[in-house]
Amino acid sequence: MSAEAFPPPDLELQEDVPFSAYGLCLDVLRPRRRASTPAPAVLHLHGGAWVMFGKWPVANVFFARAGFVTVSVDYRLAPGTLFPAQIHDAKTAVRWLRAHSDVYGIDPRRIGVWGISAGAHLAGLLGTTAGSSGLEGLGGDWEGWSSEVQAIGNVCGVMDFLDPGMPFGPEPFPLFGAPLAERPDLAVLASPVAHVSAGSAPFLHLHGRHDREVPISQARRMHAALEAAGARSELVELDGDHYINETHQAEVEGKLLAFFRRELAHE
Repeated sequence: MSAEAFPPPDLELQEDVPFSAYGLCLDVLRPRRRASTPAPAVLHLHGGAWVMFGKWPVANVFFARAGFVTVSVDYRLAPGTLFPAQIHDAKTAVRWLRAHSDVYGIDPRRIGVWGISAGAHLAGLLGTTAGSSGLEGLGGDWEGWSSEVQAIGNVCGVMDFLDPGMPFGPEPFPLFGAPLAERPDLAVLASPVAHVSAGSAPFLHLHGRHDREVPISQARRMHAALEAAGARSELVELDGDHYINETHQAEVEGKLLAFFRRELAHE
């Protein structure tokens, strides 16, 4: 769907809603026809290798048409702002969502998050680090509200920065501001796989077998870690590359929708 034709007539868009002391905004996309009871929410985190792009509510159309209240979120970009600022911003957005659940008709007990590539990485951290003080990013932004989420959709995301299969070179890594080998502390802190526990949110992993930018070993390692910890995880391998959201759009959206409907109890 092109931005020119957006939003479609059955959906309502509220743009550039401030949610952070850093001047960040989000977009709310939801059905024009309101539900009679609070609806589950789905938060989308954009891709772009942590260094480019911004919120893109077009990606949430299929969720909004299924009755979810959706938000698409900006976060601070590298290399101007280094990790963990990005996960701080994502957690702030979740807390904002809970703080405004009455305003938008959201059930605060049913919040899911999904993303592609860099956005999926941040979604993975949201699903594994609830209550982790070092990653919360508190400081006046909706303190007192939980950043816990109930379901994660991971589309081709980085889950383990220490995976030998990742194509990292000796050059500075934008997210960390230094070569990866010089910041093993951040490599661990930023890896969702390092935070997996039995209390992690349920995950759906969608990954292309021929992905050369984020190899499929990332999804396999995360899936195995979640299952070993006793958390729920589903892995779907598609015959595509890093851009399965474009080449396999119908299948990706269908599987995400079925997963969030099930995990967030939304028929």
